[in-house]
Amino acid sequence: MDAKKRNRNILTAVTAIIVLIIVFYIFRNMINAKETEQNPEISGQGITAMYVPVGENSYVFVDTENDTPFTVHFPDELYDIKGKKISEDDLKSGNIVKIYGDGIMLESYPGQYPGVTEIRVTKEGSPDDADQYQNIVDSIYQEPDPSEPPSLNLEFEIPMASVSAITNRGAYNWRYQDKSGNIQEAIADTAHVLMWKEIVELNLERGTDLKLRFSAEPESVSALRWKEEVRETAAEGSEVPEGEEISVQETDDQWYLPQAEPGYVYLIRAEWKDGIVEYGFLS
Repeated sequence: MDAKKRNRNILTAVTAIIVLIIVFYIFRNMINAKETEQNPEISGQGITAMYVPVGENSYVFVDTENDTPFTVHFPDELYDIKGKKISEDDLKSGNIVKIYGDGIMLESYPGQYPGVTEIRVTKEGSPDDADQYQNIVDSIYQEPDPSEPPSLNLEFEIPMASVSAITNRGAYNWRYQDKSGNIQEAIADTAHVLMWKEIVELNLERGTDLKLRFSAEPESVSALRWKEEVRETAAEGSEVPEGEEISVQETDDQWYLPQAEPGYVYLIRAEWKDGIVEYGFLS
């Protein structure tokens, strides 16, 4: 093969490669444009939503375009209408916000948006504005029975998701006012947490901060734990070993169990002016 013919073949091959690269980039840009159209968060437009409280200690955001409720993993970048940094507790009923993130909404009801990077209040609004979403609130919230002691949900983060798990309730002593205005007392005397046959399992893989979200704000919270193998040998009527006391932290009216470790049985004890309730879970 002479040099001219060899050079022509090389030029043809190079040209073909360049054409393929151009086609690849055109095709990729078309896909990215389509994804941006389907997920406006990718283009930086964000979701416009209203903050709507649910009960005493919960909330939803409602997408104002399609009336879809969802919760978020609150980011550090949370700002009021003047650009001042705030916390989630500073949000008010009826606030209109812009929510920016990766655009991945987990399928649940309400939806979950764990990949939020920034939230900004764009309009103050008012509680009256949130009344239009009362049907949504009613679909996810029921007024608690006063005879029922408060519940405890555990919230924690795993890669790409925010997890919420309701704990098992154990012994309690609870006072409440009935419909006639009389004070009643409800008492439950259960087995020790190490002997519970049913207990929620978190399946933690490493030390994890747990947010203790009570359905009613307690006055004090304490915690004990035991190695999981102790539970396996515990028997009804046997002497229960003393548990290890674990520090519970309170920050901005929110309770936390820092760095809960896998392989333990935890007992949470919370006190209110109306009584004392115990909760348990397996980490």
